[in-house]
Amino acid sequence: MLKSFLAALLVLFAFAGAGFAEEKREWFNSIILNAVKDANYKPDLREDFYVNINQDWLVNAKLKPGRVSNGALMELQDKVDLAVRSMMTDKELKGHDAELMQDLYALWLDWDERNASLEDNLKTIKSYLVQVENIKDINELSAYFKSHDCLMHGSMIADFGLGIDTSDSRYYNVEISTTGLSLGDAAEYKELSANGARDKKQSEQIALYMLKLLGYSEAQAKNIINNAFKFESDIAQYMMTRDERHSPDAIKKLYANSIKLEDLKTLSPIFPYYEILVSHKVFSDRMNLQEIKWLEGLNKLYKAENLDNIKAYLIRNIASHYMGRLDESSYRELQRISRERNGIEQSKPDNETAADVVHGCLPALVSKNYAAKYITQETKAEVTQIIKDAIAYYKEMLLNEDWLSDETKAKAIEKLEAITPRVAYPDKWDDYSSLNFKNLNYFEAIESLAEFNLKNNFYDKLNTQVDRDKWDDNIAVVNAYYNPLHNEIQIIGGILGGDFYRPDMSYEEKLGGIGSVIGHELSHAFDTKGAQFDKDGNLKDWWTEQDYKTFKARADKLINYLNNIKVDGKNYNGTLVQTETIADMAGVRAMLGIAAKHENFDYNKFFRAFANSWKGVMTRERQDLLLKTDVHALYYMRVNAVLQQFSEFHKCYNLQPGDLMYLAHDDRVAVW
Repeated sequence: MLKSFLAALLVLFAFAGAGFAEEKREWFNSIILNAVKDANYKPDLREDFYVNINQDWLVNAKLKPGRVSNGALMELQDKVDLAVRSMMTDKELKGHDAELMQDLYALWLDWDERNASLEDNLKTIKSYLVQVENIKDINELSAYFKSHDCLMHGSMIADFGLGIDTSDSRYYNVEISTTGLSLGDAAEYKELSANGARDKKQSEQIALYMLKLLGYSEAQAKNIINNAFKFESDIAQYMMTRDERHSPDAIKKLYANSIKLEDLKTLSPIFPYYEILVSHKVFSDRMNLQEIKWLEGLNKLYKAENLDNIKAYLIRNIASHYMGRLDESSYRELQRISRERNGIEQSKPDNETAADVVHGCLPALVSKNYAAKYITQETKAEVTQIIKDAIAYYKEMLLNEDWLSDETKAKAIEKLEAITPRVAYPDKWDDYSSLNFKNLNYFEAIESLAEFNLKNNFYDKLNTQVDRDKWDDNIAVVNAYYNPLHNEIQIIGGILGGDFYRPDMSYEEKLGGIGSVIGHELSHAFDTKGAQFDKDGNLKDWWTEQDYKTFKARADKLINYLNNIKVDGKNYNGTLVQTETIADMAGVRAMLGIAAKHENFDYNKFFRAFANSWKGVMTRERQDLLLKTDVHALYYMRVNAVLQQFSEFHKCYNLQPGDLMYLAHDDRVAVW
């Protein structure tokens, strides 16, 4: 539950992208699989730096079974995943942690047992559904929401989880989040996009298969699916859209709504939210209500005339939830539906999926073993030093920004100097000693894990202080981010390899790879979202009103710049990617600032390493999804449009007016 809250917030503080100037024609869309090869596109680096540097890779790129994309990130993740898979059968690993990982891995792959237990598992799921089917009125529905079975095996129309109090980030709080939507974005219920249509079809196919498997007729199943969608459409009208949630202004709208448990009696007079939380022993006066308008809407909809639609929503969700946990036939159908939705021909091999499931269910155990085997102290020390160098540069940069007042500069530097570097892996890990999968089948093991997580990751932490010595325990992933709630930069262990970092890289290549990532993440402390959190991670204004207004104006110029980019003839969404674009440009600028202090620095190596680290291809379906949902720009734009902002790039390659990579000085839009 904590992780889901952090994921929702930290998605605002992750990797970045950029665009290109209004007067420039759009670059060739090289991100689509085989596009470069099919078009026989061989540009000079002055025309398309990204494709020129990555030409051979783009021509020969392929997608692995079950994948919708490939690139530097995925190639590195493949290496990490291979190491993780090896641990699933490594008999030299001893102890309870290793047993848990390997037991769950074996249980997932045991199709004979999963097939044999299908009927028993269906009976269990049916028992969960019967509780919903038997609800006759709103009072009985309220009683259901108060039950432990609903919490553990059912579905809710209003969820809660563990978060961090943005008014005092030393403490956990209870986050009251909105109704889950099968289409993800409330905007899709007003005007269905092509991507939304794919999501809708996928959701309907999964629900139809599972409901029929559970004994509903096709007509009954379709009626449930339609009614569930009606409820989603009704509640979506009261919810923020994805674009609204990604706006810098959304931080305070979402995470500054502090309430007490008693307040829910007034805020939710019809939907019995207070009674539901009390019944689940969620006694806390540190609570945050993410969307007030949503709760108002839920109270309007919580009445007898909508009972059937609400019940249909719950039944569909419960049935769909279990599809991947059953027999082989169910799983193969789930794979087929996923392939169709994502435009791919092959699914991932079972052993890879099994390892992914173990990794997702037991991240701390997988990561702890991975760190011990694959990450050295020397790597940790070298990357930490690059962070220190980047922080020193940022201090210089902030002092020299002539549009910032002395008051804001002082606060910014105070925050900068308080940033905690978190590199590779934590020194503390979650304790799984009370969890055991012995004598359980796969279905039962996942149910047991859910109970474990509820206790250890919610109830045991509720009303306690955050242990800041514990940070991300899932480090066997290719990732890095800035955590505004702790004012810390996290360079996760999985990213320390491949095109981002290797011990044998030149210094210039390290700065172009992991260095630009570090510079990027540091900038999030001072962007339109990070600027709303102080040095202690509390949601608190520290910019002067005029400075923040100036910063927003500079960011708006960048948004306009991005809005004039076209991908496949459609305008780009500058609002969605603005924060990440600011960070990407700032990251490169930081590394160039460090480079300027080194005599005979090889800028060609630096720029090539940067371009190489963001190579990638994907299916068109995946691109369409990212254009609607991802706060990061497409790879080719993040390289070309970011690098053309810098005079060092123009000088290195002698760019001249008329070159597509050339950008006149007055047209450059870097915020910092």
